[in-house]
Amino acid sequence: MALLNWNRGYLIGNAQIDSDHQHLFDLINSFHYAFIQNRDRLGILRILNGLVQYAEEHFQREEAMMADRGYPELEAHQRIHAGLFETIFQLQTNLEAASIKMEKETVEFLRHWLTDHIAEHDTKFARFLAAPA
Repeated sequence: MALLNWNRGYLIGNAQIDSDHQHLFDLINSFHYAFIQNRDRLGILRILNGLVQYAEEHFQREEAMMADRGYPELEAHQRIHAGLFETIFQLQTNLEAASIKMEKETVEFLRHWLTDHIAEHDTKFARFLAAPA
């Protein structure tokens, strides 16, 4: 059973960003699946490392698009991304040395991080993109 289920409600209307978001859903679900299957810590960390790397790449692509389109809330969005990335990176660091409790906390953070971010912040950018110039 997937932790997160992708649906059309998460689309923001840009093919690259929507594809990135879908891939992030897949990575989070892979992490969750590895966790519930009691995979070895190294395997779980490998998946989380891939998620951290892809999230950073996604944030860069999204911010570049926002800059290119003149999005007025770019700086605020960059701060949000920086905070999310810092949290993910810290979870990754903590998970490298922590117990199963940390893995559960990581799963819970990941469950809400992406869906909440898309629903609250990325949809603002979608509305900006859709607005007549």
